[in-house]
Amino acid sequence: MTGRTLAIAVAGMLVAAPAAGAQSDVQHPPKLPSSTRAAKKCGIAKAKLSGASYRVYVTKGKSLVTCRKARAVIRDFDFMKERPRGWTYFDWTKGGNGPWSDVWEREDTRAVIGAIIRL
Repeated sequence: MTGRTLAIAVAGMLVAAPAAGAQSDVQHPPKLPSSTRAAKKCGIAKAKLSGASYRVYVTKGKSLVTCRKARAVIRDFDFMKERPRGWTYFDWTKGGNGPWSDVWEREDTRAVIGAIIRL
């Protein structure tokens, strides 16, 4: 009986372990500049749920994301429920660089929105 149990356990581990070189579902945070100098300035957006105001910048994919869309992503974001469709949120205050407080990256990683909370 112990041989059968050991075989089942080993088979279970082999199925659970990803193959070498396979992509994982872990989302790595984007690289951001240490200043807003090269970013596209998009004005101010106020989050509906929290009421917080943010200065909005497009740091990557400036020609792919309009300022209107960037402000809408921040305005409609609710971290307690669902994220905006097609965007991944990063809380940049937990160890990120520069002036950024919140970051959203498009799922195809071609565009990044950075926001700085206004106090």
